[in-house]
Amino acid sequence: MSSPKDSTHQSISDSLTNNQTESNPEIIKTTISDKNGKKLDMTFNNTKNIVTLVLNGETIELEGQKAASGIWYKNEHYELRGKGNENELHKDGKLIFKSEK
Repeated sequence: MSSPKDSTHQSISDSLTNNQTESNPEIIKTTISDKNGKKLDMTFNNTKNIVTLVLNGETIELEGQKAASGIWYKNEHYELRGKGNENELHKDGKLIFKSEK
């Protein structure tokens, strides 16, 4: 029997792995959309602590950062932050993608 905490963890895990195409649990692939239907493909490599993004045909690789909660990845130009279903991608400080809630 699972506790409510276990159920919450499972639903978060399920939402992240819903679009997973790799059998390796260290690699998680998912796609999110903004309010206009623009898609952001994300591939998380938990072994290397990186995420590879594909937005408008451009591939972007970001390194994991220590976040108090949620996710935080960045490189010299891009920064991805998120918690739950809310994710934002910034380029040079300007918001360029925000996931639909």
